[in-house]
Amino acid sequence: MNEFERFCSLFDQEIRHTFDYLSLLEPGHWTGIPANSDALFLGSRIQKITVSALVRHLMHTEKTWIGRLETLAPGGVLPLPGPPAGLDTIADGKDLVEAYRHLHADNLAALARLSPEALKKELVFVDRRYTGMGFLWSILGHHAYHLGQIDLVMRQQGTEAPEFMEWPETARIVG
Repeated sequence: MNEFERFCSLFDQEIRHTFDYLSLLEPGHWTGIPANSDALFLGSRIQKITVSALVRHLMHTEKTWIGRLETLAPGGVLPLPGPPAGLDTIADGKDLVEAYRHLHADNLAALARLSPEALKKELVFVDRRYTGMGFLWSILGHHAYHLGQIDLVMRQQGTEAPEFMEWPETARIVG
């Protein structure tokens, strides 16, 4: 398994694992505001974040970043993805998870179409230089960061989240 195949395997497992988390949410939990305290400070930018907003953010950033990687010129600047336009019309819960499943399948197909040149080329994102492959790993890190936030918000609302890294795949090597 090469590095790209390893990334695709782990990325797929991470997103599928996220679906396990989301399947446990009760309707009101999608929009619950996390409690902020001295013991748990989520930061000034995300005090009022909801699971619903986090999921939409993940969907939008993953689609945008993966979708632009092939066509971005070598040395090009990958812009911030902006607000998740078009996702606000999807209802929280099963509809949103189903939309994410379809988007994830599209992302996997887009990853499969990436050329070796796209993985090797340099790009700039928020004034940091990456190779295409390095940026893919950052996408996985970004997802894990926000999955941790989803986990915290779920637990604050009384829902025990799945154990992290207990991936859906058990029959073959993951990464």
